[in-house]
Amino acid sequence: MSVRRVKSGAGRPSSTKATSKRAVGVVRVSRVGDRSGERFVSPSDQSERIQSLCERDGFSLLDVFEELDVSGGAPLEQRHGLLRAVQMVEVGEAEVVVVAFFDRLVRSLSVQIEVVRRVENAGGTIIAADVGEVRGDTAARKLSSQMLGMVAEYHRDVTAERTAEAKRRAVERGVAPFPNLPPGYRRGNEERTEVDPVQAPIVAEAFRLRAAGATVMEVRAYLGENGISRSFHGTTSLLKSRFVLGELLFGELFNPTAHPAIVDVATFQAVQKMRVSRGRRAQSERLLARLGVLRCGTCGSRMSVGSTGKKGKKYFMYRCPPVGDCPQRVTISAPDVEEAVTAALQELLGDVHGSASVDDGLAEAEQELARADQELNAAVQAFSGLEDVQSTRERLLELRDTRDAAQSRVDGLRAAIVPSITVRAEDWDLLNLEERRALIRAVIERVDIAPGRGDDRITIEPRGK
Repeated sequence: MSVRRVKSGAGRPSSTKATSKRAVGVVRVSRVGDRSGERFVSPSDQSERIQSLCERDGFSLLDVFEELDVSGGAPLEQRHGLLRAVQMVEVGEAEVVVVAFFDRLVRSLSVQIEVVRRVENAGGTIIAADVGEVRGDTAARKLSSQMLGMVAEYHRDVTAERTAEAKRRAVERGVAPFPNLPPGYRRGNEERTEVDPVQAPIVAEAFRLRAAGATVMEVRAYLGENGISRSFHGTTSLLKSRFVLGELLFGELFNPTAHPAIVDVATFQAVQKMRVSRGRRAQSERLLARLGVLRCGTCGSRMSVGSTGKKGKKYFMYRCPPVGDCPQRVTISAPDVEEAVTAALQELLGDVHGSASVDDGLAEAEQELARADQELNAAVQAFSGLEDVQSTRERLLELRDTRDAAQSRVDGLRAAIVPSITVRAEDWDLLNLEERRALIRAVIERVDIAPGRGDDRITIEPRGK
């Protein structure tokens, strides 16, 4: 999916048309691929119709937003071009939203109602070149526009129903039912996905670079130097795509072995743990700061570290961030929860007498990983050809997540500290801050903090359990 902003040739209003209404256009194509011909209304054709309407009605066309590979049934937050156009009307930058055809506006009645309401509440107008104004300010206009919306949505649903079975068969055969394959793959016989022998090693190396600490921009530059041109967003999407693991997920359809993998699971998971740099941030010496394990028990948000001063003393706490709409934000003393997590960690990897070591935990984690791999592979064979697509998909995804969690725990334990270290209190005191954080990240999945007081509101969930 891509959205492109196109500067209109109409420009801004001249002095002779100072009172003309300002318009913004939206062009949408649900699937581009290699489509052409009479049934395909190209972005340029839609743009020309929008410009012609604006010239005819004396509108000053400010911008045209292109939404390529965007479904008309997508929610408004995923319709970046349409959403931007609506927002321009709401802030007074434009008065009219223009589309070439009604079904290019939306193919979802609920989204249409939301868009019309927001534009009209801001005093704006929506116009489709083929049907005229799309309004809901009177009973008759509301009926007319919503009838058109129902027809557009019906057409989308019927098309989806007719193609659903074909898509299911395609996914089972390892054929991706979307036009563009990620780099590293190409279409083979009967449209099946096969490894591109030229691009696959480049993509695999890109993942290794990122796992080793390269920035997204450095990975993008490497891909470009080797003939794979990607935008920054395209590069991040590639680095998140499980397609490179051999998986094909399309809506409710899932095939975990649709095609050969070109990246191993361990490298892929290491890449997922990387974070895009957002500039320098002040370091925090708190044990659980920015680990991502502390969660608000009310809304599930990651808790952040904070402090308050009282009588010249500084007190640290972890709290639900002051964003979103959490109905009961949680706060807890930093020393209290850090002590609880440390105690749980020591208990998970060995008792207080140090009878177990990280080496023992690693051996156990590797056994769990082997079992998870065997279960997933056996399930793939057992479920092959079964008709109950939904239950099959859910079970395979569950087994995949279990395998991934086991792999993550193994990776974390290997990277945490030297295997010989035990988890007795005296050994814990010998570790530096980063070693302690690494060990927590490897062993503990999350820590939920419920509202209230006392240690009983702390729930610690180990990895792989």
